[in-house]
Amino acid sequence: MTDRIPTLDFASFRTGDAAARRDVANALGALFENYGFVSLVGHGLPRPLIADAFAAAESFFALPEPEKRAVQDRRNNRGYIPMFDGQRPGEKPSGNEAFSIGHPDRPADPELRELPFHAETPWPPAMPSMRAGIEPLYRAMFSLGEDILSAAALHLGAPETFFAEMSRETYSNMRVVHYPPQEAVAETSDYGVVAHVDRGLITLLIQDMNGGLSVRAPSGDWLPVVPDPEAIVINVGALLRRWTNGRYLAALHRVTNTSGRERYSIPLFVHPSFHTRIDPVTLVGQPPAAPEFEPIVAGEETFAGFLRDRPSWRATAA
Repeated sequence: MTDRIPTLDFASFRTGDAAARRDVANALGALFENYGFVSLVGHGLPRPLIADAFAAAESFFALPEPEKRAVQDRRNNRGYIPMFDGQRPGEKPSGNEAFSIGHPDRPADPELRELPFHAETPWPPAMPSMRAGIEPLYRAMFSLGEDILSAAALHLGAPETFFAEMSRETYSNMRVVHYPPQEAVAETSDYGVVAHVDRGLITLLIQDMNGGLSVRAPSGDWLPVVPDPEAIVINVGALLRRWTNGRYLAALHRVTNTSGRERYSIPLFVHPSFHTRIDPVTLVGQPPAAPEFEPIVAGEETFAGFLRDRPSWRATAA
């Protein structure tokens, strides 16, 4: 183990021959098994797209509070999420504000369009350039996420297209997040984001150079995710951990912005289609020797609270 999250060059998976692609896939899979996190270079995301998205994020969060709250859609987890929103019982809230963005392509199934993570994004009228500044990066990051999941499938012994086939009507979502300096929120919050595990398959994260993200290693130590202008951060989510029967780790992580400066980050949470059956048998074609998880339906797990309020909903696993 190291004192920080390891770095992997992904370029050969994107452009190399079959042997090089398999080598990268195996290296990525090993990091998912041992850390659940990796700092990825050679990812191919265009720098101008990243710069445009960060500029749009800074401009949005600089708007007056009423203009930001005008695009808050709490019911559907879309648009503006105010500072200190979403407090858990018995815990201080996270010290950040965010803007939540749905997948640009909504599903053809009209029933799925009624679900929260398939809702349309309420882009702010006060800032018509925001969508143009962020949506191209969403598409580029989602395409990279498909490549990362192809590499994971190779490592796991599944067809490369396995996860893409299971994500045709994905409910993936992106957030742009603003963290004030920790001292500015210390009276209300201990962390920019409290320790948690992401819910989806994988998360792709672009962070600025101010740092603050750390990951709990299997040893129990908290490892810093040191900012690198050439890298993005990839981590395993709870659904992929479950699908691999615990083979891949989904590590706790948190943010504390001790830089003294404003911090911005852009995570993309990659999810499968709503009706996807999360069962290790479907991934490797045979039951695991020691099954740890019962099969679930991806969307039912993600939207458990929402579905309790919609008893007419009956999802069917595909």
